[in-house]
Amino acid sequence: MKGTFILLNLLLLSLTLLNNLVYTQSSNYTTYTPIARLLKVPESEVPKLLSQEKTLIKGNSILTPLLTQNAKIFGGSYIDILANKININTIDLSKKGIITNSPDMKPYLDLLSFIQVKYSLFDLNSTFEDLAILAKENKATNVLLSIDYNFNNIAIYLRHVDDVQNKEFIAVAEKLNPIIIYNEPEIPEIVNNSIEFPPIGNIVPGGDGIRTSNWQTICAAGFWVRSVSNSTYSIMTAGHCYDNGPFNPDGSVDFYHFPWMGMMESVVNDVAPGFIGQMAQPNVSVVDKAFILKQNDEIRVSASVRNTDDQEYPELMIYGTAVIDTVGAIVCKSGYVSHVVCGRIKAIGSAFEFVKENEIITYHGLTQTEKIAFQGDSGEPVYGYELSLMPGIIIAGILSSGNLGLVDEWNVFTPIDMLLTNDIEIITVGNL
Repeated sequence: MKGTFILLNLLLLSLTLLNNLVYTQSSNYTTYTPIARLLKVPESEVPKLLSQEKTLIKGNSILTPLLTQNAKIFGGSYIDILANKININTIDLSKKGIITNSPDMKPYLDLLSFIQVKYSLFDLNSTFEDLAILAKENKATNVLLSIDYNFNNIAIYLRHVDDVQNKEFIAVAEKLNPIIIYNEPEIPEIVNNSIEFPPIGNIVPGGDGIRTSNWQTICAAGFWVRSVSNSTYSIMTAGHCYDNGPFNPDGSVDFYHFPWMGMMESVVNDVAPGFIGQMAQPNVSVVDKAFILKQNDEIRVSASVRNTDDQEYPELMIYGTAVIDTVGAIVCKSGYVSHVVCGRIKAIGSAFEFVKENEIITYHGLTQTEKIAFQGDSGEPVYGYELSLMPGIIIAGILSSGNLGLVDEWNVFTPIDMLLTNDIEIITVGNL
């Protein structure tokens, strides 16, 4: 199923505007706090809801092939964790027997909710492709196109500041009857719970800050990986963190550890302690990823993600990886700027297109989420919780990019199956 098409010019996260962020503090923070805030429930209810979510995701994964096989009848599905339902869009309620009579769906019948809609998956995918073509032909900018199962339509996110540039695209797009949503930027409130930021020695966990020598670029460490062929260790992060240099003679960029230490209090010189290693120029033509080679013996490899807002569990341990591709499922992330934030998946199979040095680059297969990150969080790990292993997590990917202006709307991340190869393995509790 298709998910989201994003046509944006130079819309990549790398620099952070920390002076524009509002921070608040709390002393009652736990690992479940971000999810409780998202769902607006007491933290005591979170374990039960996560257990429900696991069942919903499993049921939806069994359901998805049936919907794809009957794309002219059904209009996609999404889960509602609070309602404990799998919502199934259909243009013909009399055909729901295709789903309910399937032996594989018998264990989930009580969780199914059928919704009468206007558009089938076939209709949505066709309109999506037409709008994507029109966006390119009319050189639209800062436009987000998404197949939204909740809306049962294509949602187009725009800003009024781009109206002149997007005028021709909007005129032709309106003929296809999408939902057009205008969003205006606002200063976000970042919930920062650590009154003190306890160090974790020389460990660089996922989610900690990484920076260049001149402070021009601040991103987040994704997670540690190891080359199977030569046993070297590297931090995987977003490839576009390389773009602003400063560049060494061989074209590489030096990166330094920048742990959660509040604002910019640790800035003393252009170059400070904490050198990790060099990032060679990445090939970002297909996937937005890069590697910082470990070149400092004092820097320690970690199988964890930073969570020091929680005094009980300052690190979340990485137990494995998984592709989380259910619309409505919860994913969380840890990053330098906004720490741990959770949000629901809005669309899967997304495509991100942008212009770089007059070249059009498209990233396919991305996952769109509710807003979970801000400038300076690029490259951070995206994960799901594993209740049986708490404080354990399963890595789902790394944050690739989001909307710099529409700060309250969306982000996209690169799924883990697009990041790892036969020669690159993620460092987990089991193989550290």
